[in-house]
Amino acid sequence: MITGASGNVGTSLLRLFAAQEPATTVTAIARRTPPCTPPYEYADWHEIDLAGGDAYRELVPLFEDADAVVHLAIAFQPARDRDYLRRTAVDGTRAVAEAARDARVHHLVHLSSAAVYSPGAYGERVTEQRPRRGMPGSIYSVDKVAEEDVLDEVETASATDGHAPLTVTRLRPGLIAQHDEATALLRYAAPSFVPRSLTRRIPMLPVLPLDRSLTLPVVHTDDVADAVMKALARRAPGAFNIAADEPLTAADVGEAFDAHLVHVPSSALRVVANLAWTLHLSPIHQGWIDLAYATPLVDCSRAHTVLDWRPHHTAEEVIRELVAGMEGRSHSTSAVLGERSPIGKLRKLMTSGPVTRRKLP
Repeated sequence: MITGASGNVGTSLLRLFAAQEPATTVTAIARRTPPCTPPYEYADWHEIDLAGGDAYRELVPLFEDADAVVHLAIAFQPARDRDYLRRTAVDGTRAVAEAARDARVHHLVHLSSAAVYSPGAYGERVTEQRPRRGMPGSIYSVDKVAEEDVLDEVETASATDGHAPLTVTRLRPGLIAQHDEATALLRYAAPSFVPRSLTRRIPMLPVLPLDRSLTLPVVHTDDVADAVMKALARRAPGAFNIAADEPLTAADVGEAFDAHLVHVPSSALRVVANLAWTLHLSPIHQGWIDLAYATPLVDCSRAHTVLDWRPHHTAEEVIRELVAGMEGRSHSTSAVLGERSPIGKLRKLMTSGPVTRRKLP
């Protein structure tokens, strides 16, 4: 059972399941059923919005025959609808975790994030024992912390209700990216008035304003999917950091974009991001700038030893693949990762509003 199965990590995970011999039965949950094309044709699909009030009731009967549940569902937009993001992330996680517990599922794998860690160790590698307070200015970070708080509650309850306890695995990856995510990322991050012809020229930026201190844990989507598979096979409880061996630096980003790096302090970047957000010129909340310059690097030793997991992609490879995908408008066929034509984008804008306000991007 996979929630958010049509998204970035879900797509890679379905490819891994499809390649397995013998085949594993996969039930997939998404807000919109993707086309019957690889790898989505491999799963049995159910449409459920985890932000809805009936999510728990709808999930329990689906989970009753599941040996494991992988919870990947997340919403990055509509960023201006704080209530919807909270309901999707936190209430959705509660619905999934409580349904898994009450349906007597043996194992829950939850996709958390390195964003849960408390600031104050930027550029340092931290283990899973670091305090989990997140970055107050980041909606994503705050909600990821709250999701794990929910898991704490459900784990405690399942261990004391007289039945077999629910084993919960928490994967805490760095920034996740891949080639086929590029078009979706542009849709989420680029202003709607930016023409398609300009986004094709992204790798030809002459200069790139960035704080040269940038050092981020990143990981390829396929490596995250591989970590999920290994967690399922071992049914290992607890948290696991997941990232490439070396971090992504400002120099790596500049080289990937073939741009001259111009140092701009992160404080100034935040002011610009906040102004653009306030004036509705950008769909990117300033909290993402805060997060980029507060998330610590992660020590993945526990994943190496317990899960026998190792990354197959470097940080440089991840960013180069993503930028190449932006240039080529790479995409998958699901609604989340799919391409939008100029007419389709205009229709969405006119009927549902900007991406920061509509629930189905």
